[in-house]
Amino acid sequence: MTKIVLRDHERAVLRVDGRVADVLAGGRHRLPRRWFGRPVVEVQRVDLRRRWLVLPGQEVAAADVPGVRVSVALEWRVVDPVAFLDTAVDPVDSLRLAAQVAVRDAFGVREVAELVAVRPQLSGALLDAVAGDAVAVGAEVTRVEVRDVGAPGEVRRAQLALHTARQDGLAALERARGETAALRALANGAKVLADNPALLQLRTAEAASRAGGTIVLGVPLAPGTIPAG
Repeated sequence: MTKIVLRDHERAVLRVDGRVADVLAGGRHRLPRRWFGRPVVEVQRVDLRRRWLVLPGQEVAAADVPGVRVSVALEWRVVDPVAFLDTAVDPVDSLRLAAQVAVRDAFGVREVAELVAVRPQLSGALLDAVAGDAVAVGAEVTRVEVRDVGAPGEVRRAQLALHTARQDGLAALERARGETAALRALANGAKVLADNPALLQLRTAEAASRAGGTIVLGVPLAPGTIPAG
């Protein structure tokens, strides 16, 4: 009699003569040397915990630019131990290929700017695209994350130049607005001084006093008065 202890996140597939006889859940089990008169020849453990599959730096062609590098990560877990062991030689490679094809199809119909802007929606679209392939190999994809979208160097430089030009234009516009406001204020001030000559003298006296200069005040003579010689 053979004993086997499985954790809660484990399953054990028992095979007799190469065929599946039972799938054991977590706990302690006693395995007879013979199962319905035939010897138990194989016990395969399968881990059901969630795990990540990372696809770093996949290069795809967007609708407007080729050579876009995309990094995607899939969170997945085994839901059918028998299918996971028997359907594909390497079920993880099957998941990887399904994700790569889904990325190619999803990114090929969108422009680079849109890809960056709608990254959360892309994650949902990729999750739907790989769900069927995952079920086929006994797995379930629970989450897809688009980690990074990188445009080619030429595109990044062009985008930087465009952004710089826009910022320079905005700065020039703000300077022009400031100069216009200053000129308008000067024009209004000149009009006020022209309409009020006494105010001009007062402003001149204030400016001279701040500069530490000497102020000479002149008193206008009454009509008919002869100035002293």
